[in-house]
Amino acid sequence: MMIVLGENPIIDFVKRTEAEQRRLFDAGLSKCDGINIVSNHQFGKAMDIYFIDPATSALADPIKGFAYWHEKWVEMGGNPMIEWDQGHFD
Repeated sequence: MMIVLGENPIIDFVKRTEAEQRRLFDAGLSKCDGINIVSNHQFGKAMDIYFIDPATSALADPIKGFAYWHEKWVEMGGNPMIEWDQGHFD
């Protein structure tokens, strides 16, 4: 659906190990430490989606915006957007 509507998504971080989750937590990039607070990424039930500007190949905001894609995600049964982590879909 994203590609059909002109977006250029990249899927990243679908599955994380406990160690990778802890590294992200220690770096301040996640609120889940991987042990006491487990991320859905550790179960393969979450993914990060980034978008590419085809003219520059740089990361960019989606054409339709993150709020739009999260609304579609929720319609399909996913969780709402986390404001501080807009690229996270679970």
